[in-house]
Amino acid sequence: MQLNQESPIANQLRNMVVNRQLSCARCGYDLKSLSADSNCPECGEPIRLTIIDSVDPASRRLPPIENPFATGNALVGVSVFLFLSVSCAVLVLLSKSPSSLPIPSVIRTLNDPIWLCVSSALAGLAFICLTPIMRMCRRGLIQGCKLGIALTGLGLLSFAILMGASRWVVLGGVDRSAVLTLLFDSILPLISLGIAFTGLRRLVPRLGQRSREFRLAQGSRQRMNDLLAALLFAAIGRIFILISSHDSNLATLGMIIMVLSITLIVVGLIYLIRNTLWIRSALCSPPPSLGQLLKPKS
Repeated sequence: MQLNQESPIANQLRNMVVNRQLSCARCGYDLKSLSADSNCPECGEPIRLTIIDSVDPASRRLPPIENPFATGNALVGVSVFLFLSVSCAVLVLLSKSPSSLPIPSVIRTLNDPIWLCVSSALAGLAFICLTPIMRMCRRGLIQGCKLGIALTGLGLLSFAILMGASRWVVLGGVDRSAVLTLLFDSILPLISLGIAFTGLRRLVPRLGQRSREFRLAQGSRQRMNDLLAALLFAAIGRIFILISSHDSNLATLGMIIMVLSITLIVVGLIYLIRNTLWIRSALCSPPPSLGQLLKPKS
């Protein structure tokens, strides 16, 4: 079979040479000034395969995003501040755990309203980081992300408000009803996080199509459905604690389920930060076009 039948791009590469520094995908040899339809002199890898890998045709076919630097930085900022906000809220929650659980004493000292205020402020910063993407979406500069951005913003804003309200309900020094405490220390914040995760579930994969690392990642790519499932189990564990007597087996089981679920959420948010860093890198340093990479033979 002829080469141009095997690879349609071969016709475009004929009589072209590599115009810039380009490392071979297999061995790293510099292919600059070599014929685009030849092979790497070091390892024999067809240069066209390295060109296809460098150009990333899948991302080049997508419509351009205006101000990609602001979009990438905003997405990373949302994930980082959301992670920090959730971490502060988790530490306060663990500080109120039953004495039967082996929680480090340093965490139990965090039973202070200031940490809920810090969590609220960090969630507010995550919402502020989202505003550049909101503005670009309103002007039509980002296509197909309106619902994801709206849900993410609603979830972040409601989580920030709930963390501020929890400072008075949970740690305000006044005895509240068990149901009211349950709502503000777990259920309502989990629902608001669920809304934010649902929005990110629609937003991150769409922007992630511009990153080869994100598209090809399997085990290291965070799927928001896993975080939504962890939120559900965290709510179930908290309900077990509410309906059981203090330090009973059911309360201990509920706390274990809740701690494991929250741990999965925190780890998942770390993976989300990594994913958004991939997307930011692809937005800020997009792959070159064929015209930038190649030039006609002189």
